[in-house]
Amino acid sequence: MTTIGRTIVISGQLTSGEDITVQGRVNGHVQVRESSLTIGEQGQVRADIRGTRVLVKGQLKGSIVASERIELAPGANVEGSLSANRVVLVDGTRFNGSIDMDQRTIAARLAQFKASQEAGS
Repeated sequence: MTTIGRTIVISGQLTSGEDITVQGRVNGHVQVRESSLTIGEQGQVRADIRGTRVLVKGQLKGSIVASERIELAPGANVEGSLSANRVVLVDGTRFNGSIDMDQRTIAARLAQFKASQEAGS
């Protein structure tokens, strides 16, 4: 597992095939394949996220599309859209946005993101 520390700021695109915990700041696009992304209590993310499993404990402004699960933990502050087969909002979460659990929409968004990434390579 990789941890992005509290003093680290990443701007641009972050792509990983292993579990990541963000305690710092990330701005841009995040893609985590076949792994988990955790935005820690100190994490501040302004990004569109594509992944398998996403757990938010800190702050997120952007969208999340996950093929398996999204969980917003107590203390999480999220503004944006969530798309996954399973979405969990735990008591104490602050959320302002939309939730889409339609499997066809999720598959289309993941395919669109993948195609745009391949075109940019």
